[in-house]
Amino acid sequence: MKNQVKEYISFLKNYRIHFIAWFFFIFYEIVISGFIRGSFASFGNYVLFYVLNVGLFYFHAHVIMPASRPNTKRSLWLLPMLIILEVAFYVSLTIFLADFFQNGGRVSLAAFNNIAIGNGVWRTIYFILFSTGYYYLMNYLKERKIAQESEKQRLLVIIENYNAKEELIKSQHAHLKAQINPHFLFNTLSFIYSHARKTAPEAAEAIMTLSEIMRYAIQADDESNFTSIMLEIEQVENLIKLHQIKAEHNFNILFKYNPKELADIQIIPLVLVTLVENMFKHGDLVLEHLPAIISINLTQQVLIIETQNLINMNATPTSHHIGLDNIKKRLQIVYGQKAFLKTSKGKNNYFNVMLSIDLN
Repeated sequence: MKNQVKEYISFLKNYRIHFIAWFFFIFYEIVISGFIRGSFASFGNYVLFYVLNVGLFYFHAHVIMPASRPNTKRSLWLLPMLIILEVAFYVSLTIFLADFFQNGGRVSLAAFNNIAIGNGVWRTIYFILFSTGYYYLMNYLKERKIAQESEKQRLLVIIENYNAKEELIKSQHAHLKAQINPHFLFNTLSFIYSHARKTAPEAAEAIMTLSEIMRYAIQADDESNFTSIMLEIEQVENLIKLHQIKAEHNFNILFKYNPKELADIQIIPLVLVTLVENMFKHGDLVLEHLPAIISINLTQQVLIIETQNLINMNATPTSHHIGLDNIKKRLQIVYGQKAFLKTSKGKNNYFNVMLSIDLN
């Protein structure tokens, strides 16, 4: 019951303008016209014929007009024909009902006289004209609403494009800033290198090596998903050189690879560098009879990278294996099932890492 009341109230709110307009129109016709003519019809007569008039109004606007398809060639003959049929039916119906109620249920053909037909035709055309105006007004308002929505969507697209352009400018600006910051750092390192070269040549060499490693890391992050493995090997050699300087050349490392075999091989960057850095971080590399080994081999387009190093039992256990986990995730994304990384603890307390990448 409550839902029905809510629906009824909602209906009244949605069509309140219609109710108000019909109220004033009917008030004018009944009260004012009645006083002018000096006579009034019965209440039942008013109810019957205004229900028919209102029905004619909405029937013409919502059925006849859409069916005739205005603004088409078909409407040139269809609309007049439908209006003629509409007038004929409505005039006949109103005369029949008027005579039926006035004569207590009897209808006489005399009721269909020229005056009654003329008044009926006039009254019908009167409401049809108002209904036609209402139809075009509703269409105009509907089309205007559609145009407004379209314009609103167009403006939203413009705003989104503008915001996207703003974001692009900000991103480009941030990218330029990101380029400026490393550029400033490299200039600073170059300045330090030039001043340390004469007084501390080994420190100057360490600075230059560090600069080359950082430059490679930044370029590898910005430019491509793949890099030449020979460039990666070059950075590993720089990394070894840097750590050797730090350890006063006490590290024992064997680096095995065939440059000709690997000349055309491309891999994702910083994989080999990360494996070697992990070896330096957790390995004991000072024993001459137990050297760390880095080997790279290519067999039937399967790249095998292996590192072996003695575990440093004196190192603080702070590792969370982030570097190796990061490599595994990157390999999975790029190579899927064609790559796997295996770690194991072997003889003499050696830590072994084997990376296999199927390049086929």
